[in-house]
Amino acid sequence: MDRWTQVTVSLSRNVPAANLAAFEALLRTLILAASRQPGHLSAEIFRRAQSAGGRDYHIIYRFADLAALRAWERSPERQELAAQAEALATGEARQELTGMEAWFDLPPAAAPPRHVMALLTLAAIWPLVSVTLWAVTPYLAALPYLVRTAITSALLVLAMTYAVMPWVTRRLLPLIWRPSGQRPHLAAPPGTGE
Repeated sequence: MDRWTQVTVSLSRNVPAANLAAFEALLRTLILAASRQPGHLSAEIFRRAQSAGGRDYHIIYRFADLAALRAWERSPERQELAAQAEALATGEARQELTGMEAWFDLPPAAAPPRHVMALLTLAAIWPLVSVTLWAVTPYLAALPYLVRTAITSALLVLAMTYAVMPWVTRRLLPLIWRPSGQRPHLAAPPGTGE
């Protein structure tokens, strides 16, 4: 699977209090249906605290590539379920992001606080830098300084991009980030839902 071709879709919806139970049930059905689609990767559902006016939802789902996303969007099952969901909610905010841009352009209400991201990044990069420098430095000692730092930087960026931050984002962020004073509710385990 090529991370550069992955497509992330971000939706924001407001659901009136009277429609919450029906919307939640429909959302679960949509996620289950999407999880059966070829190329489906994951889904996360972030819910704000409920108010008298209802609840805001931020739905983020990923497909392996644009063709897989379009096949899901054109499927009769998805069109029927999406029409039912749209009848229960309001909001038109929708973004499609590809590759790494999805990491840096989440909807503001779905993005965790900067201090949380800074702590997670530090917790991820400190051991990675320590191990990389310990393991690589002896082999690069004869190279000029700028070449050594370029190779080390490239290794760190690749490890952070393809291994460390995806793992941190899936496994640790949901455990510590609590928007509006509560833990985010993931609709399905990473890699299984819409």
